[in-house]
Amino acid sequence: MDLEECVQITDGTLIQLSIHCPRLQVLSLSHCELLTDDGIRQLGSGPCAHDRLEVIELDNCPLITDASLEHLKICHRLDRIELYDCQQITRAGIKRLRTHLPNIKVHAYFAPVTPPPSVGGSRQRFCRCSVCFVTPFCTSLPVKEIVHPK
Repeated sequence: MDLEECVQITDGTLIQLSIHCPRLQVLSLSHCELLTDDGIRQLGSGPCAHDRLEVIELDNCPLITDASLEHLKICHRLDRIELYDCQQITRAGIKRLRTHLPNIKVHAYFAPVTPPPSVGGSRQRFCRCSVCFVTPFCTSLPVKEIVHPK
């Protein structure tokens, strides 16, 4: 079920899905910015979560925290979870989820902390996002070559 960018989706919606959609296998809730850990708890306690839910996409759900991952640990068939731009999800929370679901594919991005403009003075600034993405794949490319324009 694709509910991506349905901005009126709330925890109440997830309660209704958990009750009335027992065969739900794939659920996209990306950009549903009103969702909280309580809604994920309700969804995780429903019959679809235990037996059928295979994919859940929670990209850019700013109120979701590691507590949501705890609620999803009981979803035994969960194969993939999307967590891009979930700023309150931590690596530790993902690691705990993987102890219960070792084969799960977790897609997440942890934005590097960018120093304020006053830090570093007049030296060249580097686009830290590019460094993060490029460096693992281009080990021979010097980091100094990846420069963010001023």
